[in-house]
Amino acid sequence: MSKGIEFSSTTLSMVPGIPIRPMLARIANGVPQTLQIFEGRAFTCEYKYDGQRAQIHRLADGSVRIFSRNGDETTSRFPDLVHIISESCKPVAVTFVLDAEVVAVDRKNGCKLMSFQELSSRERGSKNSLITVDSIKVDICVFAFDIMFANGEQLLCLPLRQRQKYLKDLFCDKLGHFEYAKEITVEAEDAYLSNQASLTKINLFLEDAFNSSCEGIMVKSLDVDAGYAASKRTETWLKVKRDYVDGLNDSLDLVPIGAWQGNGRKAGWYSPFLMACYNPDTEEFQSVCRVMSGFSDSFYAEMKEFFSGEKILFKKPPYYQTSEVPDLWFSPELVWEIRDFTVSPVHQAAVGLVHPSRGISIRFPRFIRSVLDRKPEECSTSEDIAGMFHSQTRKMDVDIKD
Repeated sequence: MSKGIEFSSTTLSMVPGIPIRPMLARIANGVPQTLQIFEGRAFTCEYKYDGQRAQIHRLADGSVRIFSRNGDETTSRFPDLVHIISESCKPVAVTFVLDAEVVAVDRKNGCKLMSFQELSSRERGSKNSLITVDSIKVDICVFAFDIMFANGEQLLCLPLRQRQKYLKDLFCDKLGHFEYAKEITVEAEDAYLSNQASLTKINLFLEDAFNSSCEGIMVKSLDVDAGYAASKRTETWLKVKRDYVDGLNDSLDLVPIGAWQGNGRKAGWYSPFLMACYNPDTEEFQSVCRVMSGFSDSFYAEMKEFFSGEKILFKKPPYYQTSEVPDLWFSPELVWEIRDFTVSPVHQAAVGLVHPSRGISIRFPRFIRSVLDRKPEECSTSEDIAGMFHSQTRKMDVDIKD
């Protein structure tokens, strides 16, 4: 059961200390597509930082609590974040709920942004071994980009432009400690694909994001349909990452649901793995591809140990949609980033969305990394894959004839 409250912004009241499910973004394959979607509507572009999503709560007693995107409390892992928030609040900020990205930074080198791998190398602590500020070896910066609750007032229904004003009225920024997500604004009168100045402006901002060690940019509606849709993935928030841009590599976040026993050098390990996306409408995991490249020997050994015991299923679950028959079925536990593919309809992903009876498969897939802050149900969806298929057909190896 996933944690956090999932609800319409008009039905339930928020309470600091109880996390809500975060708002999510759809994929855009480049700046032109974002301008098409937001045509005639004001929007903001923000850096998409390579860090960990954090929902930060301040309660009426002044205490600060931190939750992951999955609703897990991570306060004990970030005593320095608690200190940063306490130091950044203006006196008028009594209670609040922030949406932010926590990023590793090198404060001795101009507060240079560091990779997610650096952040994940921090100690995690335990009940018997608490993390202290003095023991921390990797510094962090909080990049705040939204606020959903402030001083007893629920802000979910307010447009983003108004929420941004609340956010900046309540906090003092400090380089390398607490900053607002870097952004640019495109007003409604400039939001047209034919506006070369807007195209250039956003493309330069995207390039700046890449050069600043960010994953890409987020593009968000400012005024129209610009409320905070908890737990929803809508086109009022778009993400443009290097992996999604036309002409660059594509990537998906997929779940390993099974594997075959390895042969030859990989004997004793699992290889290949059967990967799946998720269809939230049918609540099924749909197979997408087998993956066997990009793994290190140590990772193979780690996965052999991880997928054991109760994580190995006796038979294929009814919520797995695939015609593949691996040697072993796994319970859905992990999310991996998979990249480098062309598409052809072999597996069950997005079946019915591009062809009545056939799905989409990734050919030549390669493992990139584990995605630590996502639950299996938050992996790429069948709709994501179908959308990528339709937008990139011209560069894919496709044959969906009967």
